[in-house]
Amino acid sequence: MEDTRRSEISLAIFPFENLTDHNGMEVFCKSFYIDLVTELSRFQQFRIIANEAIRNQDTDYSIKGSFRYQNDILKINAQLTCNQNNHIAWAERFEGNKEAIFSIQEDMLKQIVSTLQLQLNRDLLVRLRKKSPVNLTAYEHWLYGMEELKKGTLEADEKARAHFQQAIEIDPSYSLAYSGMSLTYFNEWSCQLWERWDVCQQGAFEWAKKAIELNDQDNVAALVLGRIYLYEAEYEIAEHFLRLALRLNPNDTENLIQIASCFVFLGNLKEAEELYRRVLELNPTNSHCYNQVGALIAFEKGEFEKSIALGLVANVTWVDFTAMMAAAYYELQDFDNMHGWWQKFLQEFQRKILKEGNADSAKGLQWIINVSPFKNKTRLLPFWEFIAGKKIIAPERKFLKTTPPENNFFFKEDEIWQISYDGKVVLMTEIKGFFDLAKLLAHPEQQFHCTELMGGGLETKAELVFDEKAKRSYQKKILELKEEIQWSENNNDLQRTANLHKEYDDIVDHLTSSLGLKGKIRKSNDTLDKTRSAVTWRIRNAIQKIEKVHPMLSKHLNASVKTGILCSYVPEKPIRWLTSDNLPS
Repeated sequence: MEDTRRSEISLAIFPFENLTDHNGMEVFCKSFYIDLVTELSRFQQFRIIANEAIRNQDTDYSIKGSFRYQNDILKINAQLTCNQNNHIAWAERFEGNKEAIFSIQEDMLKQIVSTLQLQLNRDLLVRLRKKSPVNLTAYEHWLYGMEELKKGTLEADEKARAHFQQAIEIDPSYSLAYSGMSLTYFNEWSCQLWERWDVCQQGAFEWAKKAIELNDQDNVAALVLGRIYLYEAEYEIAEHFLRLALRLNPNDTENLIQIASCFVFLGNLKEAEELYRRVLELNPTNSHCYNQVGALIAFEKGEFEKSIALGLVANVTWVDFTAMMAAAYYELQDFDNMHGWWQKFLQEFQRKILKEGNADSAKGLQWIINVSPFKNKTRLLPFWEFIAGKKIIAPERKFLKTTPPENNFFFKEDEIWQISYDGKVVLMTEIKGFFDLAKLLAHPEQQFHCTELMGGGLETKAELVFDEKAKRSYQKKILELKEEIQWSENNNDLQRTANLHKEYDDIVDHLTSSLGLKGKIRKSNDTLDKTRSAVTWRIRNAIQKIEKVHPMLSKHLNASVKTGILCSYVPEKPIRWLTSDNLPS
């Protein structure tokens, strides 16, 4: 009897064979094999079996390949075999000159990984249609569900939801089924059930959170969370999850194209275009499926003729895409085509969104404005104002919270800090000082020794003494790091900002442990002073970060938080805070 509990497809990856005695090729073969295993391991639906573990294993598919160096040309063959019937499901050959060996390796890895996922899914779907539905595995239910989602209808969403639910019943810990369930609500929220916006949004959000709680490596859940935070104007948090999705799966075309479209709304046009080009390189035969994102990128770059050219050959699914085409023709002063495309939009808006009443320009335009989550000014604005006949003011978006907004709270949920004061809620990514502030806010007027906040003491290893020249070098580096941190924050490069902050913290810690009063160099054996300086800096740094998004709270904390050897929170009048330290269980 077939095992219906297994959630993954097993994939055996054999070391690529070196068919040439050329020096260095053996090392290249081994490094390529290791990289291929690593990249394919990102796909949770596959159980990767490599090296010696392949022996005596019954696997669904096998990947084999070879390298040959001949007449100064490197030739690489790869093939995917279905072990059930020894059918070659996919095969490809790559070649180039020896000087370009590393770029060949990188391009080949990207293409193999991306193509294999698509080919495996396609091959499995063909097999599944001949199989009894009662014997499907959790992964196969997920695959059917994803296939239904591509149809983009309410009926297909319901069928997809049924498949994902069956996958969960087979394997309650299968995170892909939860992220798939999230996508069914996300589809309805973002482009179908306008009348149930809040319900579908909340469904997408809650299912994605469950998925990422089960598996923090789930790029689909990270992508959904990133898009939801984007539409709620929580841009920093949105970018955090979008970049997480990109790091978790950088070679999946569906993942990349979604992130590219979100980067357009965040104003990261250069990165969006780079991702779009990478998608075309990975899957050139399906460019029509991605041209709508290319058209959007070109439009926001001011390349209106290119936007129209791509839009005319795009496989369109966005309701408001035709409105963007109308805007492109408006910029080119082609008013006949502008009006024609605007009427197409109103017809789509009537059919898919409004459903009742008359789809006039005012209603259609207001819907577009409501669902366009641009962080900065968009090039669509002149067209919007032309249609409206007046200045446009973007609506304020508010995220749905489980905690009542009248409470003051300061706590971490998943990877995000939720902070509320005086009725205003903000979401922020983690920095060290937030843990210190949460502890102080939970215990007003209580004094905490700096070593307690630091975490129970420090290593007492003595630091080396340095001279005045080294001191000046450190101080110059600190100024340079401050400028780099400011630049990366302004450009919303969260990963680079985090790395720069760590480097900055390390240098500041070293300096504070090595300098005495008035900057005099000393032996660094005063661990208490080092702890005091480190805790003070990270608390004040946290308050400074808060000032950018919640100036009133920053002002309150600056006046109420005392730092030094003893740290405390002493507000002018009693304030009740919900924090990670005192939340009800």
